[in-house]
Amino acid sequence: MKRILSNINTSLKSVMALLTLLVLVLFTENLQAQRENYQFGVRGGIGMSTLRGLENNGLRLGLTAGVYGKYLLQGPSDLAAEFYYSLGGQQSERWMENEEEKVKVYSKYSLHYLNIPIIYQYYFPDILGLEAGLNFRYCISGSLKSKIGNGDWKSQDFSSAHYNSFDMGLLLGIYTENLIPHDNFFVSLRVYFGFIDVLKDSGSNKNISVQASVGYMLF
Repeated sequence: MKRILSNINTSLKSVMALLTLLVLVLFTENLQAQRENYQFGVRGGIGMSTLRGLENNGLRLGLTAGVYGKYLLQGPSDLAAEFYYSLGGQQSERWMENEEEKVKVYSKYSLHYLNIPIIYQYYFPDILGLEAGLNFRYCISGSLKSKIGNGDWKSQDFSSAHYNSFDMGLLLGIYTENLIPHDNFFVSLRVYFGFIDVLKDSGSNKNISVQASVGYMLF
């Protein structure tokens, strides 16, 4: 009986593998047939983020990088999707009184996100384009570094009890494809407003960030 179940399981795996291969082949053929309607590229840049609502919030500088693709709709409209990494969080400074003097307390939150935004773009020829969409984010890790005065930095890694791994929010931006002489380059400036509190049991503390990036269309 165990051998029969094992054979059935092996057969099912083979069938699933063949079906997966067939779907990939059909997708590839369809993509090649409509290649003129698609564009793919890479992008990277810098961002500034903070957790709005959190006390003593300050800006955190971080990098962003990933891949980019869009489907060309009729007219000056496009539908874009991306997969990229970004560093978020915030850093702040505050004064604390002890028995003898005031000392400065430094805090730095680091949140490492994988982002999948779905964006609608509308381009005004030879001027600028506008884009808006939803960004779905997953935090792969988070940490807090802090120090008091001239002391050493202390680091604490977050667990699932400290923060919400999933985040989503509104993405708004402007972009251009004509300011740089080479046709395959584009630049963009975006603002992200998160809908979900990042840190648990800390009141309102939603992500907000600004990103400036440069991209290059591979084909």
